[in-house]
This record gives sequence, C-alpha cells and structure tokens, in this order.
Amino acid sequence: MSLRSVATAFGLVGGLCWVARILVESEVLEWAGFVLLGVAAAVAGAALVSSSALPLRLLVAVAFPLLVWSVLELLRDAGADRTIDALFGAAAVVVSIVAFIRRPVRGHHSGHHSGSHSGNH
Repeated sequence: MSLRSVATAFGLVGGLCWVARILVESEVLEWAGFVLLGVAAAVAGAALVSSSALPLRLLVAVAFPLLVWSVLELLRDAGADRTIDALFGAAAVVVSIVAFIRRPVRGHHSGHHSGSHSGNH
C-alpha cells in the first residue's frame, strides 16, 4: 500500500468522523477524527518528499500536521469548534475522494511509450 493510499484512507475516515460530530455529540468521534486526520497529514507530508531523503521526509511528516493544526486552531478562534471541525472534515473528505479518483493506475506511465525514441537524430 502506497503512502498516498494510506493518507487517502485515513483522511476519508477521519474527515467523516468530524462531519458526523455535527450530528452526534461524541468525544470518541472527535478523538478518532483527530488521530486519523493527524496520521493522514503526516503521511501526506512524508509523501511530498523523495524517499531517498529520509531525514527530510521525517521532518516534513512532523511539520506538515503541525502546520495544518495551527491553521485549524486559527479558524477555531473565528467560530464554533464543532462547525469548524465539520467543515474541515468535509474538506478532508473531498480532498481524499479527489486524491483517490486521481491516483495513478498501477503499471501505467503516462507519456512514456516504449519504442517511441529510436535514438537516431
């Protein structure tokens, strides 16, 4: 399973947890969504960096969720926590669905055709 698939799955389920909180007052949904979205952000951040740069990948895996969390906290200051969380969760669901739909097909390399370059100029 690729990092992108993990981030997509965790983002989708975590986002749905936070959207469901607008309907059901549940601390379990709040914390489950928080953890799942945090993991999704960490994995998505790590996926932004080349696998050959492991120290940088680990740094971004920590920094990206902290950046997202700080933006979320700024938004929470402007409105009701549950409403902001539900909107944030809905955004995570949309991003996850788009990432899932746009994922590359395994074994297919767009723009690369074998034999298209003969080497003779």
